[in-house]
Amino acid sequence: MSDERVVDPEGAYLWDGWGTCLSWWANTELGARDDLAAALFGLDAAGVKTSSRGIELPGLGLNIVRYNLGACTWTDGSAMVESPAIVRRKQIETYHDGEAWNWSADPNQRSMLARARDAGADTFEMFSVSPPWWMTVNRNPSGAERGEQDNLEFQYQDAFARYIAAVARRARDDWGIRFSSVEPFNEPSLTAWHARQNQEGCHFTIGAQEAVIEYLRRALDDHGLGDVLIAASDECRYADAVVTWQKFTEGAKRLIGRVNVHAYEPDERGRSRTELREAVGEEIPIWQSEYSEGEPDGLAMALSISRDIRYLRPTGWVCWQPVEALDWGLLDGEYDDRTPNPDGGAPGTLEGEVGGVNTKYHVLAHYTRHIRPGMRILRSGHTNTVAAHDPSARRLALVTVNDGRKRTVTYDLRPLTRDANAARVWVTDAIDAPGARRYARRPDADSRDGLLTVVHEANTVTTMEIDGI
Repeated sequence: MSDERVVDPEGAYLWDGWGTCLSWWANTELGARDDLAAALFGLDAAGVKTSSRGIELPGLGLNIVRYNLGACTWTDGSAMVESPAIVRRKQIETYHDGEAWNWSADPNQRSMLARARDAGADTFEMFSVSPPWWMTVNRNPSGAERGEQDNLEFQYQDAFARYIAAVARRARDDWGIRFSSVEPFNEPSLTAWHARQNQEGCHFTIGAQEAVIEYLRRALDDHGLGDVLIAASDECRYADAVVTWQKFTEGAKRLIGRVNVHAYEPDERGRSRTELREAVGEEIPIWQSEYSEGEPDGLAMALSISRDIRYLRPTGWVCWQPVEALDWGLLDGEYDDRTPNPDGGAPGTLEGEVGGVNTKYHVLAHYTRHIRPGMRILRSGHTNTVAAHDPSARRLALVTVNDGRKRTVTYDLRPLTRDANAARVWVTDAIDAPGARRYARRPDADSRDGLLTVVHEANTVTTMEIDGI
C-alpha cells in the first residue's frame, strides 16, 4: 500500500512540550531515584536499575511535570476516614491537618520534583485530586458517600483556594519550583469518586467549580502569584470537557488560562476532540493532561497522540504514571500493596522497584526526543503523522505510527522546500519478538524534488528528521 502526505505550515502553532504526573509512583521511594529522573526528564542516555539488572535507555526529555497536591494526614487525633479499597501509595500527604502546617510532608514527591527540575524539566503544574480530608463533607478524601455528591464543604471553598495558593507560594519561595499553572479539580464530573473507591477523588458541580475558580484567582493574586494561570477542568473525556466548558459562565471562562483534558475517550474519528477545540476556540490553549492504558506495545498511545495533535491541537501532552504495574506504565512498577501499613489503615508501604521497560517507553521517545518545546506543530496531511519544525535549527521532524500492514508513504515537503537533505531515520517495532527494534537508528532516507518516500513496516513507529528546512 502507498499514500501521500502533504506537510503544510499553514496554521502552525507553538509546542509547550511533553510531560508526566508524579502522584503515586513518586509518592513511593522511587521519588528519590536519580536514575529515573535522568531517564524521564533528561535527554542523555541513562542507566536505570531494575529489580533484576541494569538497563540503558534513551532519555525522554519530558519537560512538563504535574505535581499532585495531597489530601491525607495521619497526625495524632486525626479523624480522617480511609476508603477500604485504597492502598498507601495512592494516599498523598497534605501540608495542613486543619490545625497546623507541616512543610516536611510529602518528601518523596517533592524529591522527584526537584530532581526533575535539575534534569531539565522547566514547566510545572500543581493539581489537586481531592481537597484535604478535613475540608470534605465526610472526612474521606476518596469521595462523598455517593459519587454524584460534592465532597468539598461549602464553607471551605475559599479555604481550599487559599490552601492551593499558599503551597504554590511556598514552592516558589522555598523549593525553587515556580508553578506556572494550578488545576483545582480532577475529573470533577465523574460519579466514580465515592467513599469506597481505590484512590483519592472529589466530585464538583459546575457551580462549585465556578466558585472555587473565582476564589482561587483572588487567592493567587493575594499571594503575589498573578502570573500563575488557572487550568480547568481536567475532565476524564473530551465530551465531558465540552459540556463543562459550555456550562461555565463567561465570567468563569475569563479566569481560566488553559483547558486541561484527559484522554480516556478513544474518539477514533476525532469528533469529540474537534468539538472541544471548537468550543474553547483557538485563543485558549489546551493540554492533554493525562493519558494511560494497559497496552505495553505503545501503538494505542501513538495513535492517541496523533489524534490529539490533529483534532484537539493541544500545546502539551502528558502521560499519567510512567512507572506502573500491569503494563500501564512506560516502565513496569513493582509495588507492595498488600502488606498492612503501620501508619494507617490502608495496606501497602511506600516501597517500589522498576521491574523492566515496556515497548511504549521507546515509542514515546520518538515524539519527546524529536518534537521539542518551542517547535511549531505543522499540518501533516494524515492523522497518523505528527510534523514539527524547529525554525532556529532549520529542522523538520516527522513521526509516523503504522498500526496496519506494510506501506510506502511519500511525504510532500514542497510547501516547505524543494531541496531537502536526506532524512535521518529511527524505528521502533511495536511488537514483542526476537530482534525487534527499539528506537533504532536506520539508514538515511533520500528525498528528491521535495518528496520524501519511506517504507513503513507493519506495527512500527518511525521518526524522520531532516535538516536545512
